[in-house]
Amino acid sequence: MHRSDDNGRDAAVRLRGFRRTGQLFRLLGKIRPVSKLPQEIFTDQLETAADIVRDDVGVPHVQAGSMKDAMFVQGFIHGRERAFQMDLSRRLPMGQLAELLGAQALSYDRFMRPLNVAYWAAQAPPTWSDNTREYVAAYVDGVNYAFRTQPLPPEYRFLQVPLRPWTVGDTNAIIYQLAWTLNSIWNSKWVYDQIGADGELMEWLFGALDVNTPTIVPGTGSYEAWSAASGVGSNNWVVDGQHSGTGGPLLANDPHLMPQLPSIWYEMFLEGGPLHVFGASLPGAPGIIIGQNQHIAWGVTNVDPDVQDLYRIALEPDGLHYAVDGEMQSLTERAETLHVRQGADETLMCYESRWGPVIRKDPGGQAIALAWTGFQPLPMVQAVLRLDRAHDWETFNTALAEWWVPAQNFVYADHSGHIGYIAAGRIPTRNGGPWRGTVGGNDTRCQWTGWVEWTAMPRLFDPPEGYIVTANNPVTGKDADLPLFGRYSLGARAQRIEELIKRVPRHTADSFKAIQQDIYSGPLFDLAQKLLQGDLPESWRTVLEDFDGNVAAASPAPTLLYFFAIFAVPPAVRRGLDQPFFAGAAPEAPGTHPFPETLWELLGERLVSALLTHWNQLDLARAVTMAQEALGQSVGAQPAAWAWGKVHQAQMYHPFTAVKMLAPLFGRQPLAMPGDLYTPLQAAFALDPRLPWPRPVSFMPSYREIMDVSSPMESLAVHLTGQSGHPLSSHYDNLIGPYMSGAYYPLGPGMMTHLWFMMGPEPG
Repeated sequence: MHRSDDNGRDAAVRLRGFRRTGQLFRLLGKIRPVSKLPQEIFTDQLETAADIVRDDVGVPHVQAGSMKDAMFVQGFIHGRERAFQMDLSRRLPMGQLAELLGAQALSYDRFMRPLNVAYWAAQAPPTWSDNTREYVAAYVDGVNYAFRTQPLPPEYRFLQVPLRPWTVGDTNAIIYQLAWTLNSIWNSKWVYDQIGADGELMEWLFGALDVNTPTIVPGTGSYEAWSAASGVGSNNWVVDGQHSGTGGPLLANDPHLMPQLPSIWYEMFLEGGPLHVFGASLPGAPGIIIGQNQHIAWGVTNVDPDVQDLYRIALEPDGLHYAVDGEMQSLTERAETLHVRQGADETLMCYESRWGPVIRKDPGGQAIALAWTGFQPLPMVQAVLRLDRAHDWETFNTALAEWWVPAQNFVYADHSGHIGYIAAGRIPTRNGGPWRGTVGGNDTRCQWTGWVEWTAMPRLFDPPEGYIVTANNPVTGKDADLPLFGRYSLGARAQRIEELIKRVPRHTADSFKAIQQDIYSGPLFDLAQKLLQGDLPESWRTVLEDFDGNVAAASPAPTLLYFFAIFAVPPAVRRGLDQPFFAGAAPEAPGTHPFPETLWELLGERLVSALLTHWNQLDLARAVTMAQEALGQSVGAQPAAWAWGKVHQAQMYHPFTAVKMLAPLFGRQPLAMPGDLYTPLQAAFALDPRLPWPRPVSFMPSYREIMDVSSPMESLAVHLTGQSGHPLSSHYDNLIGPYMSGAYYPLGPGMMTHLWFMMGPEPG
């Protein structure tokens, strides 16, 4: 187990300096002090007054008279605490970021606006039930009540732009933002098509590897890894009562996302009518996404299955017409206005084909269109609200039948002692698929033929092993009735978690904490052992002989191994990886575009396994020499300077961290981060050798939960930063230190509501 007490103390020391900066801004009158969350809300928009009790770490416990009122209060709290974050989150998928942040965001908007997410977000509500529309409307009313009655978030004091009212379409856009981040197989299909003639680069990015990739559903055969996940990952697992010290199931989840301020998640306890649920909510959307009610608990990880295709369309000379099976069709053309803060508006022409939006027009009269399961009215909000009220395996299944995007691995536990798993998501069917590159858009041979039946999606219920593990590894193997093609992890995290589960006869919260914070990297240890078999500088040998596979922040071995690994990639392959994802889209800082900057991002998790697979073809002496030189230039010539935490750091992102004057107020200093691409405590980072060191962590555990369905008061959680989005709040960064030191806090019902939670109400 990794204990990061030193990291926690270091974080606490750093935070004090930032709080002094915040006090200075307050004294200058630039930022209003944060107001206290009211303990009771009275408004004519509520049927009865609602009570709010905030615990010591800032988690509100809401007690409302009805579910509708609970949704209103949740909207109010989200809008009060996270308005700027919510504004960003709705603008990102709709291509409206430059209106808030200026011309620096135009490249993002130019790609996203043609996807027409705003249109699809507006189409969903008519497909929902009357109850869902009522609950979502109440949530939106709560958000706008906060926008009207609470002080403007401090970011707007500097931006000098208004905060526009919240809409139901904005709530749907939040779902699209999460889905877009987690659906990325189109990246691999584009690159597969572009580099088809480069056999060596193709082998490194897509060829078979010497790895044993486990599947989530056992007994379905092997899975040949294709394009591996580049770092976006999560872990969840569940054990039954035979494997727990409580005699009932225990469930753990830690979703891995970009570190940011404030946290992507907002913890809440919601009580109202049939609703009695707690866990992690997504600011901007009603309900609890990951959590527990009085009957069941659940956790999620990303699947990233084959839900996107790219169609290459040969256009007529006018650039608007194209033939499909010999019949002429036309692109739908629309003009979109990109508003730019402190700049001139820009008109963008967008095009829609029968296959989906055109995301690129190439020289020579060809267009690339994207098909995605997200381009339809989505019932996701309804799925969440039904999930929050599910009370057994059957109602859990019924709720998830409407969970379409992003496809997720749900693990399940209930108060009766059952455990289960469902791969939930809408998956297209194809004649002759899967298609690994772009396909022809001038005929219908590659059109989607329908959807995989919900009842055919992979499931497990009370498996004989007594546990279920998912860590973005393949759902099923080649012998399954439904072999799901996708972009999966190679399985190092899943293997390690399963190994740790098997080591302990009966698990407790403490053993689950140890798994979530485990920093053993099997592939990196294998690489160290391989290197020790050859000729090495003596300083290298000493470092690697001491390396036990644990990627600790103080260890010099991970730094040495990753410098070596990057330079061990053959020169011809490295030149190929240096290419920008799209020709003409100049690489900038990672995250500047809503697609990979360079092909290094697609290598990702394949790096070490590809080295080991192609070991005999590597110029090891050259790689050692280049890595030694790069270490000296970037870090220091001696191992004493190579501590992993000096080059691999958690930098919590806020848009204002790029503004020198505002960075001390809204940002926090980087923190030395343990873990790597393969550790259960995953901390992914950019591999591109041209980027400077230290490298910021791009994806890491954003939230940790351990759910005890037998005794909800024992359920624990912690997220990365704090509950509040206000930089002067004591709850803006109060969880960074505890998170880094491995602390957790009770998340379940307090004593006042515990008895009610355990005994009632009836399922509804």
